Amino acid sequence: MMKKILCCLCLTVFLAGCSSGTFQLPKKEYNARVQVLGVLPLLVDYNSPLDYPEKDNLFNMLVGSASGQHELLVEQLRKKKGYFDVRPLSVSPDLTALSLLSAGSPHNESGWPQGYVFDTATVARMAKQNVLDAVLVVVLSGEQVNEIRRSRTKMETLETRYNQIVATAAVIDRDGQVLWTLAGEDSFQALTLQYPDFDEAYYNKTDLVRVKNISLAGVKRALEEVPDKKDQLGLPKMYKELFSDIAGGISPSILDPLK
Repeated sequence: MMKKILCCLCLTVFLAGCSSGTFQLPKKEYNARVQVLGVLPLLVDYNSPLDYPEKDNLFNMLVGSASGQHELLVEQLRKKKGYFDVRPLSVSPDLTALSLLSAGSPHNESGWPQGYVFDTATVARMAKQNVLDAVLVVVLSGEQVNEIRRSRTKMETLETRYNQIVATAAVIDRDGQVLWTLAGEDSFQALTLQYPDFDEAYYNKTDLVRVKNISLAGVKRALEEVPDKKDQLGLPKMYKELFSDIAGGISPSILDPLK
């Protein structure tokens, strides 16, 4: 009997770690309120505080890479069978980003975005036009985040602000209430844009470690990287991992059906 209890506890801890994001209301209430979910195209926040030499070209590359990917996120959510219906929304990502993200996102001391202050009128209009209970918004932004990074040998470390592409997400109901968020230090780290050059410091016999930018060509290769060549969808690694986090976060869990 004791072994069974321990096994259940271990399973609970393991599965609890598989979910992402934070619900702003009890899970049971969320499941009852959100039966029809609309999924926006992935939005890119051009106004985020990124410091990168080719910022506009980088964001344009992100827009092209993200185009149409939300339909694959819809497929993943449908497979989870947690909603009566999940619908991809056909809207202009650029215009939607301008209206929905205009208020920006506050950041914590380490530079992590804390979640956008969404324009409730825009959400209400989309929900009404598409007969939705709530809308899922995923935003790619450029952030300067304080982190500790190690060398390839794991022997050296450098703590500083690094530029990177981060993904945040939120489910917002038709009244503008945020029901679930993936933000703050739980934000998805999509792309690394800088690296500390420990090798240069080593060979120059100095303790000064310079932080260097990854080239646009390197970013492009990272965006196109596919984790499994046998994957028929050919979904790039970054989007596959991001969508897995989101789908796991807002789909029903066997752990808390009564919460």
